[in-house]
Amino acid sequence: MNPTVLITGHSHGLGAALAAAWLQRGARVIGLARSNNAALAANHPGQLHETAIDLADPPAVLAYTRSDAFRSICQEADTLWLFNNAGTVAPSAPLGAQADDDITHALNLNITAPLLLANATVAHARDRVRIVHISSGAARKPYPGWSIYGASKAALDRHAADAAAEGVRIVSLAPGVVDTAMQAGMRADPAFPLRDQFAALHADGKLQSASDTAAQILAYCQSDAFAREPIADI
Repeated sequence: MNPTVLITGHSHGLGAALAAAWLQRGARVIGLARSNNAALAANHPGQLHETAIDLADPPAVLAYTRSDAFRSICQEADTLWLFNNAGTVAPSAPLGAQADDDITHALNLNITAPLLLANATVAHARDRVRIVHISSGAARKPYPGWSIYGASKAALDRHAADAAAEGVRIVSLAPGVVDTAMQAGMRADPAFPLRDQFAALHADGKLQSASDTAAQILAYCQSDAFAREPIADI
């Protein structure tokens, strides 16, 4: 049987590439994002199911995980994958220059939503769940301007490690530097201390494409290496 795959932030960037890669393999994909992915929906009618949701709004996430539709997804899936992909790098600014609302938004989107979704999927389909947190090298190495982003990704790393110790099939996976709109935003942000460094990576062609990265992630997920270690890089 083909798996069921929940992907947050499937409307663009790496999330869209992950959704496309799973759809091409015949999976049933459930996309969670503020906006839909019209191109994918047109190419995969009946296979891609989209729910418009603000993942930075904890009550909205809770309403979804407590819904009959969510329970049905979990109960009907032979294998259920959860990709916690949606996230934000904002505020990309030094401590003391970060907007309070940006901090709250980042923590809700980068930490609260993934942990709520992980808890709910395991509650409903524990032995059939595979969870992938999309992490970052920023969780493991300091970057000026990324105290919030790095802390949020480090939280996912620790969550995966502790959940794995409980027997959950889970990994917090750092995919490398991917060429997405998020990267473009960082290069254009005058408040980001490493703006010039990331601009140089783009100019030198050192960014990975989203589609190539998604293919590498799927190959890892379908290999014996998946979740062998709860914190991993590709």
